[in-house]
Amino acid sequence: MTRGIGATLAAVAVLLGAAATAPAQQADREGAPNPVAALAVGQAAHEYGFPLLEFLRVRREMTSVRCPDERGNAPVNAFSNVPVFADASARTVVAPNTDTLYSIAHLDLGKGPIVLRHPAMGTRYFSFAMLDPYTNVIATPGTREDGGRAGRILVRWAQKPGKVGRRTFTRVVTSPHRRVWIIGRTLATDRADQARAFALMQRYRLSRLDGTARRFATDCRPGDPGSFPTPTDGGGFVAALNRAMEESPPPDRDRPLLRRLAPYGIGPGRSPEAAKLDPATRAALFAGIELSARTLTSTSRLDALLAAQRTDGWYTPPANTGAFGTAYRDRALIAALGLGANTPEEATYPAGVTDGLGLPFLGLNRYRLTFTPDRIPPARFFWSLTMYDADGYLVDNPDDLYSIGPSHPPLRTRPDGSVVIEIARTRPTAPDVNWLPSPPGTFRLNLRLYGPAPEALDGRWRPPAVENLGPG
Repeated sequence: MTRGIGATLAAVAVLLGAAATAPAQQADREGAPNPVAALAVGQAAHEYGFPLLEFLRVRREMTSVRCPDERGNAPVNAFSNVPVFADASARTVVAPNTDTLYSIAHLDLGKGPIVLRHPAMGTRYFSFAMLDPYTNVIATPGTREDGGRAGRILVRWAQKPGKVGRRTFTRVVTSPHRRVWIIGRTLATDRADQARAFALMQRYRLSRLDGTARRFATDCRPGDPGSFPTPTDGGGFVAALNRAMEESPPPDRDRPLLRRLAPYGIGPGRSPEAAKLDPATRAALFAGIELSARTLTSTSRLDALLAAQRTDGWYTPPANTGAFGTAYRDRALIAALGLGANTPEEATYPAGVTDGLGLPFLGLNRYRLTFTPDRIPPARFFWSLTMYDADGYLVDNPDDLYSIGPSHPPLRTRPDGSVVIEIARTRPTAPDVNWLPSPPGTFRLNLRLYGPAPEALDGRWRPPAVENLGPG
């Protein structure tokens, strides 16, 4: 039975009270598991393991279909190319963009390398972000790193690199893990251009070294993907995390944390049962996990809110996004707010969480964001502004308007070169003002700068404050 946060906190208080009366020698043994330490260990374990289990949740859901479905789902080692932009029905990951068409694939390199081929893309932006199970980006072949030439990319597992021989590749990506998530993004504009982009995407290929690729019957019906939510109960989470770490061994840099978790039965091949935790310690461990599971998203939003209030209402994700190292909290925050984010060099994502007064966005108000000519988002490839509801999903509206930017025609520009965007329930009357329809409740904004200029990365450029125009 699911417990609320209040019930979880009450249980924690009982456990801590019980810990105070536990035998003194139990707590005195250095490093010995005890209820007081177990609560914090449980929270640390959840923060550490949540991104890994979310990676595997998405992988399992997306690969549970029988054949590619043009919605981002496909069996292992096959691309699913999405022919149109995401809309308000998209619910697999938070904060999908509506600037690029997605090409999603989940690789299994256990039987040898996979070759990714793509045609010459000319000046059209494209990228293939490759993530490991710990949500670090291991490579991003595409426009920024390779230009617009045709590509033949070898993706191999460090443990099974395969015999490449004299074959030539435009580049070689060596993954430390067997499982790799490819998030392909191909820039498009209107419906006609989406069709042209999709024609290029259908030439994206995944194959073995010998050229063989997965084939599917022409009359295959993919079916609906399954649902495999990440466990939020302590016992289920630990069991799932331990299995995941066996399948995808943690990197060496995680050893200090793993030494802290090991006495509590958390780690590859471990279990709380084998660790012989006493009932109070085990209960406190699970309570810490459950507390983190229930509060991670809200605390991540609070962290973003507090940071945004110091920078005109905009929160900029950590500079280590996609290359987290041992910054486990940053990694968990990104997994909760925008799983699968690029590294900042590829794209940066300032999130608007308050107006210029420091107040959360409410649909009953009208808002205005003005980019003066000297403050246009500095991006080499493209920029856009997208609105999401409080949970990070696109807002359904009859006009299918989700984003504003140069790749969303027509972008209205004033004679002085400024770009004005109003976020409101009704369309503005001024002809030179862009419009994003707002929902009845709370919402957030996301800027995207692909190929951000140095000033967007080092803080010399920041988004201007969003002006609150009051009810309307």
